[in-house]
Amino acid sequence: MFTDLEVIPLKVSLRHSGLVLAAAVAMGSAPLVAQSTKTGDRVMIPTLQSSDKELGVQAAEAIRNQLQKQTNLRDLVVVPKADINNSLTSSGYSTTEALAPGDAKALATLVRAPQYLEGSVTRTPTGYKIDSRLIISRDLTKGQVLPSAQASKLDDAAGQVAKAIKDARRQLPAEEECHNDVAQGKYQEAVAAARRGLAGYPTANILGACLVEAYNALKMPDSVIAVAERIRSNDPRNVPALKMLAESYGTKNDIPKRLQVLSQLAASDPTNIRMIQDVVADMARLGHPELAVPLMRDLLQNNPGDPALLNLAWLVYLNAASTDTAPATRANAYEAAINVGTEMVRVDTAAATADYYSRLAAAYLGINQPQKASEVAALAARKFPGDASIQLFNAQALYKAGQLQQAEDAAKKAVAANPKNAQGYFLLATIQGALNKNDDLTATLQTARSNGADPGSLSQLALKAGSDAYKAGQASKDIADFQRAIRFLQLSDQLQASADAKFLLGASAFSVGQTATISANEKRSCDLAKTARDAFNLASMNLPAGGQKYPTEAAQLMTAIPQFTPAVDNEVKRFCK
Repeated sequence: MFTDLEVIPLKVSLRHSGLVLAAAVAMGSAPLVAQSTKTGDRVMIPTLQSSDKELGVQAAEAIRNQLQKQTNLRDLVVVPKADINNSLTSSGYSTTEALAPGDAKALATLVRAPQYLEGSVTRTPTGYKIDSRLIISRDLTKGQVLPSAQASKLDDAAGQVAKAIKDARRQLPAEEECHNDVAQGKYQEAVAAARRGLAGYPTANILGACLVEAYNALKMPDSVIAVAERIRSNDPRNVPALKMLAESYGTKNDIPKRLQVLSQLAASDPTNIRMIQDVVADMARLGHPELAVPLMRDLLQNNPGDPALLNLAWLVYLNAASTDTAPATRANAYEAAINVGTEMVRVDTAAATADYYSRLAAAYLGINQPQKASEVAALAARKFPGDASIQLFNAQALYKAGQLQQAEDAAKKAVAANPKNAQGYFLLATIQGALNKNDDLTATLQTARSNGADPGSLSQLALKAGSDAYKAGQASKDIADFQRAIRFLQLSDQLQASADAKFLLGASAFSVGQTATISANEKRSCDLAKTARDAFNLASMNLPAGGQKYPTEAAQLMTAIPQFTPAVDNEVKRFCK
């Protein structure tokens, strides 16, 4: 394998490269002439990858020479160095640098070579090492990894590679038959052709990939897995086998193995941006966006400023943060998302949508920066005044920052923009409760109910407001606090009946009756006497139902009410003339 050295992708897009254009012209303008019966297929050996440019050129020439010595023209034609260099020069490429995968394929097409070699050469303490792969020109993902060649002399190592090329090419007739059968939808015939070829060459991975393709088309996942795993064991960079292996593990719902294969697929070709994007999206769909984070980090480093990659990384980092349970790594993911998101809208201003601002503000909240979140939400609210979601998020950010009055204003804008926004009503009611705007809170709950908000959730909000008022009354002994509790608790029970609301309603009414009885006697007040009478009646009506959940407390209050009744009746008789 040659993972220690990487081809640097060309700065220009592949579809505009000189080699691709030249190959397209050659294919379109010159008719394909049938191979002479006197010569075999053409094989191209371009410059190998190497930290030493001269060594890459020398190794390629040594392999060409050795391959010519070991074969004859009837079996194989080695594309001459001069043909390769002329094509490279006319297309504006260096003749001493290794080509990126797509450009190597284009060059092979241009020089009419059905197969070509890609590889690397390094100096070792004892000589030379060549790692290589034979590629089929019609599909650069289909190749045969060749045995690593090592020798004290470069020619000897090249001779080993030449022999391996000869061996690898033995599978090609069967592979071509299999490929044609698959193209015609004759999958059973393709399987038979592949199996015949594998009988004499069981490690033939180009042919094996065709067999996997036929099995996949026949919907035989177990057979796909068996063959693809065999290929993966000796060629971890075999893209077709890895793709269909991941698909088959998905079919069998084996998520751990599917994720493992997806990671290996991404590592098989770091220059294939589209493939890595697909892998990243697949990982996110499977609920493991954190596995995609290192892939995105490498992609962004190698392709700075790419709008599509920035958008993908933005979503990946946000998803990773939302699924990570470790606080430190979650914060790191949010910080990465903020940095990428900022760069994304700088490169592409159209990306600064309402959704972007909502997610950015949420990311700031994720790293405990509520002030920054508020600033982002406020900016978004100004840019998108009619967006209910933005206004709601702005209200939430202001509420969390303790800016209650501004939060109420923003929440009102949210429900005005979308009167069916249940979340907006819930937040507005919560804020109004915190501001002690009781009349406004009551009106909000009733409006929310008429606009289809969940009555159970609204009931809980009213119950909380009633409970808070009851506690305030217990502290203040003020009838007004208990009466406020009664109004909220009655509303809560109307929205959705509950034992909690009925018990607190009865307890609040009892407290009103108790306090009013004492005050009526002191002030000789008819109104207070009637208030006490009505309050005890209300308590008597609700405490039994509340006793289903609070039997002891309700029983104590019910027992106490008759002790007040004679005094209240007497006050009404004396003071109400």
